[in-house]
Amino acid sequence: MSQDAIENWIQRVTEASWPLVQRNGPHGWLLKQSIFTHFQRLATLLAMPWFQTLSGPVLDVGAGTGALSLDLAWRMGAQGRVTAVDRDAQALEIAHALAGEVGIELATAIGDANALPAGDATQNLTIARFLFQHLSAPAAALAEMRRVTRPGGRIVIIDVDDDVMLCEPAGLPHETALRQAIRALQAQRGGNRLIGRQLYRLMREAGLVNIQVIVIPRVQLGVQNGRNAEAEAYQLERLRREREALIGSGLMTAEEFATAQAETEKGFAQDRFAMEAEFVATGLVPAA
Repeated sequence: MSQDAIENWIQRVTEASWPLVQRNGPHGWLLKQSIFTHFQRLATLLAMPWFQTLSGPVLDVGAGTGALSLDLAWRMGAQGRVTAVDRDAQALEIAHALAGEVGIELATAIGDANALPAGDATQNLTIARFLFQHLSAPAAALAEMRRVTRPGGRIVIIDVDDDVMLCEPAGLPHETALRQAIRALQAQRGGNRLIGRQLYRLMREAGLVNIQVIVIPRVQLGVQNGRNAEAEAYQLERLRREREALIGSGLMTAEEFATAQAETEKGFAQDRFAMEAEFVATGLVPAA
């Protein structure tokens, strides 16, 4: 796949997404996240051999506003059908609208990770990106993904592990404390931002075979490529969305949050090296 084709696709999705940002209230930040992380998302997919030979049907679990679903449907073209599954009907309406804007066929279905709206052994690929970190019962969700995936079909989970991070110079004290507080808040909600290291065990216990876990680094190199005011504003918006919950749960005081926000803004101008990583776990359902 040529670089021109990839850049053209990113541009098409960006142009289709921005008009929807302001009209979709609480979902606007998800659309912004999709815009600002599109190249990162595609780089991860393009590194995967299974992405090069992808064919449907495909089920995207916890699809949100359809960022990953659109990329999968774009890659396959007429080779198969992608269904975006989410509990949020409004998010799926946005995904459907985006698909229409960029000329991609995309099916949507309301459903829960623990009760997927698909028949047994019907999917060639069942995938979830950044979903498992939010689940209180990830093994149950994986069992459901296995149920709907055909023998010989593939299950893919893409997620994070917060402990896989390097930064030089180190993050400022309150900035680091804010990151730790957000991890603790997610744990209080039943999630787990250290899920990446657990994906192999979960897949093995689910009875999958040919399991692989690939760690793909995401590197930021200071300000050598300039700064993006919209991307920085988005990052601050994400923090502000968690402010009341962090303070209400006792994980931070209002003063600590304000200091952490100021340190985060200061960090935007700092010429530092930072690295995080995505964990991509794949496994096959055993052939009958």
